[in-house]
Amino acid sequence: MRASDSTKRICSRKSESSLGAVPAAELVNIELDDLPDVVLVEILCRLPCYKFVLKCKSVSKRWFNVMSGPYFLGRFLCLQSDRDETPIIRSLITDTGQEFLNRMATTTKPLGPLFEKLMSVQQLEKEPIVVATYNDLVLCSTTGFYQRDYYICNPCTIQWVAVPPPPRVYKYTPVGLICDLPYFNCTKDDQGGSVIQVNAEFRCRIVRIVLPENESVTELEVQIFASDTSQWITSTISIPSGVICDTVPIERSFTYNGMLYFVGDEPGDQNFLLGLDPFLINNSIIERYQFIRFDDPEESFVLRYFGEYRGCLHMCDYDHYKFFVRELKAEELCGGAGKLSVEGIQDYTLDIGNVPPYCGQFVSLLFLDPNNEHVIYLHICNDIVRYDLQTREWSKLAGNIPSHDQFLFVVPWWPTPVPRLLQHAQPTGINF
Repeated sequence: MRASDSTKRICSRKSESSLGAVPAAELVNIELDDLPDVVLVEILCRLPCYKFVLKCKSVSKRWFNVMSGPYFLGRFLCLQSDRDETPIIRSLITDTGQEFLNRMATTTKPLGPLFEKLMSVQQLEKEPIVVATYNDLVLCSTTGFYQRDYYICNPCTIQWVAVPPPPRVYKYTPVGLICDLPYFNCTKDDQGGSVIQVNAEFRCRIVRIVLPENESVTELEVQIFASDTSQWITSTISIPSGVICDTVPIERSFTYNGMLYFVGDEPGDQNFLLGLDPFLINNSIIERYQFIRFDDPEESFVLRYFGEYRGCLHMCDYDHYKFFVRELKAEELCGGAGKLSVEGIQDYTLDIGNVPPYCGQFVSLLFLDPNNEHVIYLHICNDIVRYDLQTREWSKLAGNIPSHDQFLFVVPWWPTPVPRLLQHAQPTGINF
Protein backbone atom coordinates (compact mmCIF):
# COMPACT_ATOMS: atom_id res chain seq x y z
CA MET A 1 0.00 0.00 0.00
CA ARG A 2 1.31 3.45 -0.92
CA ALA A 3 0.58 6.36 1.38
CA SER A 4 -0.63 9.73 0.17
CA ASP A 5 1.64 12.79 0.34
CA SER A 6 -0.14 14.12 3.43
CA THR A 7 0.27 10.79 5.18
CA LYS A 8 3.95 10.72 4.31
CA ARG A 9 4.50 14.09 5.98
CA ILE A 10 2.74 12.95 9.13
CA CYS A 11 4.81 9.77 9.16
CA SER A 12 8.01 11.78 8.78
CA ARG A 13 7.26 13.94 11.81
CA LYS A 14 6.17 11.04 13.98
CA SER A 15 9.13 8.82 13.16
CA GLU A 16 11.97 11.30 12.72
CA SER A 17 13.75 10.33 15.94
CA SER A 18 13.61 6.62 15.10
CA LEU A 19 14.94 7.07 11.59
CA GLY A 20 18.02 8.94 12.76
CA ALA A 21 19.68 11.89 11.12
CA VAL A 22 18.13 11.52 7.68
CA PRO A 23 18.11 14.59 5.45
CA ALA A 24 14.71 16.24 5.21
CA ALA A 25 14.67 15.82 1.44
CA GLU A 26 14.92 12.05 1.82
CA LEU A 27 12.22 11.92 4.54
CA VAL A 28 9.68 13.29 2.08
CA ASN A 29 10.11 10.18 -0.06
CA ILE A 30 9.73 7.68 2.79
CA GLU A 31 6.59 5.62 2.54
CA LEU A 32 4.74 3.54 5.13
CA ASP A 33 6.20 0.29 3.85
CA ASP A 34 9.70 1.63 4.53
CA LEU A 35 9.08 2.31 8.22
CA PRO A 36 10.18 -0.15 10.92
CA ASP A 37 7.45 -1.92 12.85
CA VAL A 38 7.92 0.13 16.03
CA VAL A 39 7.32 3.37 14.09
CA LEU A 40 4.35 1.89 12.25
CA VAL A 41 2.83 0.98 15.61
CA GLU A 42 3.28 4.54 16.87
CA ILE A 43 1.31 5.77 13.86
CA LEU A 44 -1.48 3.21 13.82
CA CYS A 45 -2.07 3.19 17.60
CA ARG A 46 -3.29 6.78 17.24
CA LEU A 47 -6.44 5.67 15.45
CA PRO A 48 -9.44 7.18 17.26
CA CYS A 49 -11.14 3.88 18.19
CA TYR A 50 -10.95 0.10 17.82
CA LYS A 51 -13.41 0.13 14.90
CA PHE A 52 -10.77 1.80 12.71
CA VAL A 53 -8.21 -0.74 13.90
CA LEU A 54 -10.39 -3.55 12.57
CA LYS A 55 -10.61 -1.86 9.17
CA CYS A 56 -6.89 -1.17 8.98
CA LYS A 57 -6.03 -4.79 9.76
CA SER A 58 -7.34 -5.74 6.33
CA VAL A 59 -4.91 -3.41 4.51
CA SER A 60 -2.03 -5.92 4.39
CA LYS A 61 -0.62 -8.98 6.09
CA ARG A 62 2.07 -6.84 7.73
CA TRP A 63 -0.45 -4.40 9.15
CA PHE A 64 -2.53 -7.30 10.45
CA ASN A 65 0.48 -8.84 12.22
CA VAL A 66 1.66 -5.53 13.66
CA MET A 67 -1.80 -4.59 14.98
CA SER A 68 -2.47 -8.04 16.42
CA GLY A 69 0.50 -7.99 18.80
CA PRO A 70 0.42 -7.18 22.53
CA TYR A 71 2.71 -4.16 22.07
CA PHE A 72 0.22 -2.46 19.74
CA LEU A 73 -2.66 -3.21 22.12
CA GLY A 74 -0.78 -1.73 25.06
CA ARG A 75 0.18 1.43 23.17
CA PHE A 76 -3.34 1.88 21.81
CA LEU A 77 -4.91 1.56 25.27
CA CYS A 78 -2.35 3.91 26.82
CA LEU A 79 -3.24 6.62 24.34
CA GLN A 80 -6.95 6.04 24.88
CA SER A 81 -6.39 6.46 28.62
CA ASP A 82 -4.40 9.67 28.14
CA ARG A 83 -7.12 11.28 26.08
CA ASP A 84 -9.58 13.20 28.23
CA GLU A 85 -12.17 13.00 25.47
CA THR A 86 -12.33 9.18 25.54
CA PRO A 87 -13.82 8.25 28.93
CA ILE A 88 -15.38 4.88 29.63
CA ILE A 89 -18.90 5.14 28.21
CA ARG A 90 -21.82 3.13 29.56
CA SER A 91 -25.13 2.57 27.86
CA LEU A 92 -28.29 0.50 28.26
CA ILE A 93 -29.62 -2.21 25.96
CA THR A 94 -32.93 -4.03 26.09
CA ASP A 95 -33.53 -7.77 26.06
CA THR A 96 -34.28 -7.45 22.33
CA GLY A 97 -30.94 -5.76 21.61
CA GLN A 98 -32.23 -2.19 21.30
CA GLU A 99 -30.44 0.90 22.58
CA PHE A 100 -32.04 4.32 22.97
CA LEU A 101 -29.09 6.33 24.36
CA ASN A 102 -27.23 6.29 20.99
CA ARG A 103 -23.87 5.63 22.65
CA MET A 104 -23.06 2.33 20.97
CA ALA A 105 -24.09 3.23 17.43
CA THR A 106 -26.39 5.45 15.43
CA THR A 107 -28.78 2.59 14.79
CA THR A 108 -31.47 1.85 17.37
CA LYS A 109 -30.60 -1.85 17.32
CA PRO A 110 -26.82 -2.22 17.48
CA LEU A 111 -27.08 -5.95 18.26
CA GLY A 112 -28.87 -6.57 14.95
CA PRO A 113 -25.75 -7.71 13.02
CA LEU A 114 -24.81 -10.08 15.84
CA PHE A 115 -28.31 -11.59 16.01
CA GLU A 116 -28.46 -11.98 12.23
CA LYS A 117 -25.12 -13.78 12.05
CA LEU A 118 -25.87 -15.89 15.12
CA MET A 119 -29.20 -17.04 13.68
CA SER A 120 -27.60 -17.94 10.36
CA VAL A 121 -24.64 -19.89 11.72
CA GLN A 122 -26.46 -21.59 14.62
CA GLN A 123 -29.59 -22.15 12.50
CA LEU A 124 -31.89 -20.47 15.00
CA GLU A 125 -35.55 -20.00 14.10
CA LYS A 126 -35.88 -16.62 15.82
CA GLU A 127 -33.71 -13.92 17.34
CA PRO A 128 -32.13 -14.69 20.70
CA ILE A 129 -32.75 -12.44 23.69
CA VAL A 130 -30.33 -10.74 26.06
CA VAL A 131 -30.52 -12.19 29.57
CA ALA A 132 -27.38 -10.74 31.20
CA THR A 133 -24.36 -8.53 30.49
CA TYR A 134 -20.88 -7.90 31.89
CA ASN A 135 -19.01 -4.88 30.50
CA ASP A 136 -19.18 -5.44 26.72
CA LEU A 137 -19.97 -9.17 26.92
CA VAL A 138 -23.60 -10.19 26.40
CA LEU A 139 -25.23 -13.46 27.45
CA CYS A 140 -27.98 -14.46 25.04
CA SER A 141 -30.55 -17.22 25.23
CA THR A 142 -32.70 -18.73 22.51
CA THR A 143 -35.78 -18.60 24.75
CA GLY A 144 -37.20 -16.60 27.63
CA PHE A 145 -38.65 -19.58 29.49
CA TYR A 146 -37.06 -23.03 29.77
CA GLN A 147 -33.68 -21.56 28.94
CA ARG A 148 -31.25 -24.20 27.73
CA ASP A 149 -29.09 -22.81 24.92
CA TYR A 150 -26.83 -19.90 25.89
CA TYR A 151 -24.28 -17.91 23.91
CA ILE A 152 -21.59 -15.63 25.34
CA CYS A 153 -21.32 -12.85 22.75
CA ASN A 154 -19.56 -9.63 21.98
CA PRO A 155 -21.66 -7.45 19.64
CA CYS A 156 -18.68 -5.17 18.96
CA THR A 157 -16.81 -7.97 17.16
CA ILE A 158 -19.87 -10.08 16.22
CA GLN A 159 -18.17 -12.92 18.06
CA TRP A 160 -19.78 -15.61 20.19
CA VAL A 161 -19.29 -19.02 21.73
CA ALA A 162 -21.99 -21.62 22.40
CA VAL A 163 -22.31 -22.79 26.02
CA PRO A 164 -23.06 -26.43 26.92
CA PRO A 165 -26.62 -26.84 28.25
CA PRO A 166 -27.16 -26.73 32.03
CA PRO A 167 -27.72 -29.99 33.92
CA ARG A 168 -31.44 -29.33 34.32
CA VAL A 169 -33.89 -26.91 32.71
CA TYR A 170 -36.61 -25.02 34.57
CA LYS A 171 -39.46 -22.83 33.35
CA TYR A 172 -37.99 -19.65 34.82
CA THR A 173 -34.43 -19.32 36.06
CA PRO A 174 -32.83 -15.96 36.91
CA VAL A 175 -29.38 -15.77 35.36
CA GLY A 176 -26.31 -13.56 35.64
CA LEU A 177 -22.90 -13.18 33.97
CA ILE A 178 -19.64 -12.15 35.60
CA CYS A 179 -15.89 -12.26 34.87
CA ASP A 180 -13.15 -12.46 37.49
CA LEU A 181 -11.08 -9.76 35.78
CA PRO A 182 -11.72 -7.15 33.11
CA TYR A 183 -9.90 -7.90 29.88
CA PHE A 184 -7.54 -5.01 30.60
CA ASN A 185 -6.75 -2.77 33.56
CA CYS A 186 -5.64 0.82 33.20
CA THR A 187 -3.85 2.56 36.07
CA LYS A 188 -1.59 5.60 36.49
CA ASP A 189 2.04 5.47 37.63
CA ASP A 190 3.82 7.99 39.87
CA GLN A 191 4.51 10.25 36.92
CA GLY A 192 0.89 10.25 35.78
CA GLY A 193 1.51 7.91 32.85
CA SER A 194 -0.79 5.06 31.90
CA VAL A 195 0.00 1.48 32.87
CA ILE A 196 -1.91 -1.18 30.95
CA GLN A 197 -2.28 -4.77 32.11
CA VAL A 198 -3.96 -7.19 29.71
CA ASN A 199 -5.72 -10.08 31.44
CA ALA A 200 -5.88 -12.59 28.60
CA GLU A 201 -6.67 -15.45 31.00
CA PHE A 202 -9.83 -13.92 32.43
CA ARG A 203 -12.60 -16.36 33.39
CA CYS A 204 -16.37 -16.13 32.92
CA ARG A 205 -19.12 -17.52 35.12
CA ILE A 206 -22.80 -17.97 34.27
CA VAL A 207 -24.95 -18.25 37.38
CA ARG A 208 -28.52 -19.58 37.46
CA ILE A 209 -30.69 -19.39 40.58
CA VAL A 210 -33.14 -22.28 40.84
CA LEU A 211 -36.32 -20.93 42.40
CA PRO A 212 -37.85 -23.25 44.98
CA GLU A 213 -41.23 -24.81 44.34
CA ASN A 214 -41.92 -24.74 48.07
CA GLU A 215 -41.79 -21.46 50.02
CA SER A 216 -40.68 -23.26 53.18
CA VAL A 217 -37.06 -23.87 52.18
CA THR A 218 -33.78 -23.17 53.91
CA GLU A 219 -31.51 -23.51 50.86
CA LEU A 220 -31.31 -22.27 47.30
CA GLU A 221 -29.86 -24.33 44.47
CA VAL A 222 -27.34 -22.53 42.27
CA GLN A 223 -26.07 -23.72 38.88
CA ILE A 224 -22.70 -22.27 37.81
CA PHE A 225 -20.97 -22.61 34.45
CA ALA A 226 -17.18 -22.08 34.40
CA SER A 227 -15.56 -21.00 31.13
CA ASP A 228 -12.15 -22.37 32.16
CA THR A 229 -13.51 -25.92 32.63
CA SER A 230 -16.48 -25.72 30.23
CA GLN A 231 -18.56 -27.49 32.89
CA TRP A 232 -21.60 -26.78 35.03
CA ILE A 233 -21.54 -27.40 38.76
CA THR A 234 -24.47 -27.38 41.17
CA SER A 235 -24.19 -25.89 44.63
CA THR A 236 -26.51 -24.71 47.41
CA ILE A 237 -26.56 -21.68 49.69
CA SER A 238 -28.40 -21.27 52.96
CA ILE A 239 -31.31 -18.86 53.30
CA PRO A 240 -31.80 -16.89 56.53
CA SER A 241 -34.98 -17.62 58.42
CA GLY A 242 -37.95 -15.51 57.38
CA VAL A 243 -36.85 -15.06 53.77
CA ILE A 244 -39.30 -16.33 51.17
CA CYS A 245 -37.86 -16.62 47.66
CA ASP A 246 -41.03 -16.60 45.59
CA THR A 247 -39.47 -14.74 42.67
CA VAL A 248 -36.17 -13.17 41.66
CA PRO A 249 -36.81 -10.93 38.62
CA ILE A 250 -34.37 -11.65 35.83
CA GLU A 251 -33.84 -7.98 35.01
CA ARG A 252 -32.52 -7.33 38.50
CA SER A 253 -29.14 -9.04 38.44
CA PHE A 254 -25.98 -6.96 38.39
CA THR A 255 -22.30 -7.11 39.29
CA TYR A 256 -20.38 -4.95 41.71
CA ASN A 257 -16.87 -5.31 43.18
CA GLY A 258 -16.45 -8.91 42.12
CA MET A 259 -19.85 -10.06 43.38
CA LEU A 260 -22.91 -11.06 41.38
CA TYR A 261 -26.15 -9.79 42.91
CA PHE A 262 -29.77 -10.78 42.44
CA VAL A 263 -32.70 -8.76 43.76
CA GLY A 264 -35.38 -10.97 45.27
CA ASP A 265 -38.94 -10.15 46.27
CA GLU A 266 -40.46 -10.96 49.60
CA PRO A 267 -44.19 -10.60 50.35
CA GLY A 268 -45.26 -7.02 50.97
CA ASP A 269 -42.76 -5.60 48.47
CA GLN A 270 -39.92 -6.04 50.95
CA ASN A 271 -36.92 -6.96 48.83
CA PHE A 272 -33.56 -8.50 49.58
CA LEU A 273 -30.17 -8.69 47.90
CA LEU A 274 -28.55 -12.04 47.28
CA GLY A 275 -24.87 -11.62 46.48
CA LEU A 276 -22.41 -14.39 45.72
CA ASP A 277 -18.89 -14.90 44.44
CA PRO A 278 -18.98 -17.71 41.84
CA PHE A 279 -15.16 -17.83 41.70
CA LEU A 280 -14.73 -18.68 45.37
CA ILE A 281 -15.88 -22.30 45.30
CA ASN A 282 -14.40 -25.26 47.16
CA ASN A 283 -15.66 -28.78 46.43
CA SER A 284 -18.77 -27.33 44.75
CA ILE A 285 -19.50 -25.20 47.82
CA ILE A 286 -19.84 -21.42 47.41
CA GLU A 287 -17.73 -19.97 50.21
CA ARG A 288 -18.73 -16.32 49.85
CA TYR A 289 -22.33 -15.18 49.66
CA GLN A 290 -24.66 -12.87 51.55
CA PHE A 291 -28.24 -11.73 52.07
CA ILE A 292 -29.02 -8.05 52.74
CA ARG A 293 -32.38 -6.65 53.82
CA PHE A 294 -33.82 -3.46 55.28
CA ASP A 295 -34.21 -3.36 59.02
CA ASP A 296 -37.67 -1.74 58.94
CA PRO A 297 -40.31 -3.73 56.99
CA GLU A 298 -42.79 -0.84 57.28
CA GLU A 299 -40.76 1.56 55.16
CA SER A 300 -41.98 2.10 51.62
CA PHE A 301 -38.47 2.30 50.17
CA VAL A 302 -37.39 -1.05 48.77
CA LEU A 303 -34.38 -2.51 46.99
CA ARG A 304 -35.62 -2.19 43.44
CA TYR A 305 -33.18 -0.54 41.00
CA PHE A 306 -29.44 -0.19 41.12
CA GLY A 307 -26.84 1.94 39.40
CA GLU A 308 -23.10 2.47 39.76
CA TYR A 309 -21.64 5.95 39.53
CA ARG A 310 -18.02 6.92 40.30
CA GLY A 311 -17.37 3.55 41.88
CA CYS A 312 -20.31 3.80 44.31
CA LEU A 313 -23.46 1.71 44.18
CA HIS A 314 -26.81 3.49 44.37
CA MET A 315 -30.17 1.88 44.96
CA CYS A 316 -33.40 3.64 44.19
CA ASP A 317 -37.16 3.36 43.99
CA TYR A 318 -39.96 5.24 42.30
CA ASP A 319 -43.54 5.76 43.40
CA HIS A 320 -46.18 8.33 42.36
CA TYR A 321 -43.77 10.86 40.80
CA LYS A 322 -41.44 10.49 43.75
CA PHE A 323 -37.88 9.29 43.16
CA PHE A 324 -35.90 7.88 46.10
CA VAL A 325 -32.17 7.16 46.05
CA ARG A 326 -29.65 5.94 48.60
CA GLU A 327 -25.94 5.22 48.29
CA LEU A 328 -24.78 1.82 49.52
CA LYS A 329 -21.59 1.99 51.58
CA ALA A 330 -18.84 -0.56 51.05
CA GLU A 331 -19.14 -1.83 54.62
CA GLU A 332 -22.84 -2.55 54.05
CA LEU A 333 -21.96 -4.95 51.26
CA CYS A 334 -19.32 -6.90 53.16
CA GLY A 335 -19.85 -10.38 54.52
CA GLY A 336 -22.70 -12.49 55.81
CA ALA A 337 -26.36 -11.77 56.29
CA GLY A 338 -27.12 -8.15 57.13
CA LYS A 339 -29.72 -5.43 57.20
CA LEU A 340 -29.76 -1.94 55.76
CA SER A 341 -31.06 1.09 57.59
CA VAL A 342 -33.31 3.59 55.86
CA GLU A 343 -31.08 6.51 56.84
CA GLY A 344 -29.53 8.51 54.05
CA ILE A 345 -32.44 8.25 51.61
CA GLN A 346 -32.89 11.29 49.36
CA ASP A 347 -36.19 11.94 47.65
CA TYR A 348 -37.08 14.07 44.63
CA THR A 349 -40.46 15.16 43.32
CA LEU A 350 -40.66 14.85 39.55
CA ASP A 351 -42.31 17.72 37.69
CA ILE A 352 -42.95 15.59 34.66
CA GLY A 353 -46.26 14.44 36.13
CA ASN A 354 -47.70 17.88 35.38
CA VAL A 355 -46.54 17.99 31.76
CA PRO A 356 -48.93 17.00 28.97
CA PRO A 357 -49.25 14.42 27.53
CA TYR A 358 -47.87 12.60 30.59
CA CYS A 359 -50.11 14.14 33.23
CA GLY A 360 -51.81 11.38 35.16
CA GLN A 361 -50.19 8.59 33.11
CA PHE A 362 -48.58 5.49 34.54
CA VAL A 363 -44.83 6.03 34.97
CA SER A 364 -42.18 3.39 35.58
CA LEU A 365 -38.48 3.82 36.28
CA LEU A 366 -36.16 2.23 33.74
CA PHE A 367 -32.69 2.88 35.12
CA LEU A 368 -30.22 5.38 36.47
CA ASP A 369 -27.93 6.98 33.92
CA PRO A 370 -24.66 5.02 34.23
CA ASN A 371 -22.65 8.17 33.41
CA ASN A 372 -24.56 10.79 35.40
CA GLU A 373 -25.96 10.24 38.90
CA HIS A 374 -28.50 13.06 38.48
CA VAL A 375 -30.20 11.62 35.39
CA ILE A 376 -32.85 8.91 35.32
CA TYR A 377 -34.84 7.32 32.52
CA LEU A 378 -38.58 6.74 32.69
CA HIS A 379 -41.07 4.75 30.68
CA ILE A 380 -44.30 6.69 30.14
CA CYS A 381 -47.01 5.78 27.62
CA ASN A 382 -44.51 3.73 25.58
CA ASP A 383 -42.17 6.74 25.51
CA ILE A 384 -38.59 6.71 26.81
CA VAL A 385 -38.10 9.94 28.77
CA ARG A 386 -34.88 11.42 30.18
CA TYR A 387 -35.22 13.42 33.40
CA ASP A 388 -32.59 15.53 35.18
CA LEU A 389 -33.14 15.59 38.94
CA GLN A 390 -31.15 18.80 39.40
CA THR A 391 -32.51 20.99 36.62
CA ARG A 392 -35.90 19.22 36.47
CA GLU A 393 -35.65 19.26 32.70
CA TRP A 394 -37.01 16.37 30.67
CA SER A 395 -36.79 15.22 27.09
CA LYS A 396 -38.34 12.44 25.04
CA LEU A 397 -35.74 10.05 23.63
CA ALA A 398 -37.91 7.54 21.80
CA GLY A 399 -41.55 6.74 21.19
CA ASN A 400 -43.61 3.60 20.65
CA ILE A 401 -41.18 1.53 22.72
CA PRO A 402 -42.83 -1.28 24.70
CA SER A 403 -41.49 -1.90 28.17
CA HIS A 404 -38.42 -4.15 28.16
CA ASP A 405 -35.76 -5.28 30.59
CA GLN A 406 -32.69 -3.03 30.60
CA PHE A 407 -29.08 -4.18 30.83
CA LEU A 408 -25.92 -2.17 31.37
CA PHE A 409 -23.44 -2.22 28.47
CA VAL A 410 -19.94 -0.74 28.58
CA VAL A 411 -18.73 0.70 25.27
CA PRO A 412 -15.11 -0.51 25.32
CA TRP A 413 -11.82 1.05 24.32
CA TRP A 414 -10.93 -2.43 23.13
CA PRO A 415 -13.41 -5.32 22.80
CA THR A 416 -13.29 -8.22 25.21
CA PRO A 417 -12.74 -11.51 23.35
CA VAL A 418 -15.28 -14.18 24.15
CA PRO A 419 -13.79 -17.06 26.18
CA ARG A 420 -12.44 -20.17 24.53
CA LEU A 421 -14.20 -23.21 25.95
CA LEU A 422 -12.59 -26.60 26.45
CA GLN A 423 -13.96 -29.56 24.48
CA HIS A 424 -16.78 -27.52 23.06
CA ALA A 425 -17.56 -25.10 20.26
CA GLN A 426 -14.85 -22.48 19.83
CA PRO A 427 -15.61 -18.78 19.31
CA THR A 428 -17.34 -17.90 16.08
CA GLY A 429 -17.24 -14.49 14.45
CA ILE A 430 -14.62 -11.86 13.79
CA ASN A 431 -11.15 -12.54 15.19
CA PHE A 432 -10.15 -9.23 16.75
